Amino acid sequence: MNKLALSICLLISTYGFSQYGAVTDVPWTISAGINVVDNDGFQFDKPFDTGNWNFKNPFTIGAERRFSELLAANVSLTLNGLESSNLQNGGYLSKDETLFAIDATAKFYYDQLFMPTYQLNWFQGYLISGLGYTSVASYNTATFDFGFGFQFWLENNIGFRIQTMGKWGFNEWIYLKNYIQNSAEVIYRF
Repeated sequence: MNKLALSICLLISTYGFSQYGAVTDVPWTISAGINVVDNDGFQFDKPFDTGNWNFKNPFTIGAERRFSELLAANVSLTLNGLESSNLQNGGYLSKDETLFAIDATAKFYYDQLFMPTYQLNWFQGYLISGLGYTSVASYNTATFDFGFGFQFWLENNIGFRIQTMGKWGFNEWIYLKNYIQNSAEVIYRF
């Protein structure tokens, strides 16, 4: 009896998940854009205080694979610079340093839950979470990433993305512990 119940549950869940979100016709998206690093140490106390944001050689590229209407996997590379004139986690660096980050994340597209794409096909909202690696000078840390973003499709395959992501570091270097990264990107899906 237990084998029959387990088989029925497995069949129902497999059928239910396969019907819930079909793989899209255009599963790949590539992106390129700019980013801003908010590393002043205030975390969420002063989210719009732009005086200490780092915007030195800010470049980001990424690729995404969509698996269903709701789920995707993403990888991105980020370059920026931490400026010595800006507050960096409550202190100041002796010189400008280059920041390099790579992130592997999963995306959950929630807009489908409220308004199906066929009604609002130019907009997509998502939550993003995963793991990353950030390096500044000779210091590095693994990070836990969590954030959200919005995609606006201008043409069928060309769009614009804005995203904000908090990154919590596992290592305790004072200048590279936790930070927020905001980005604006041009996206192309195929």
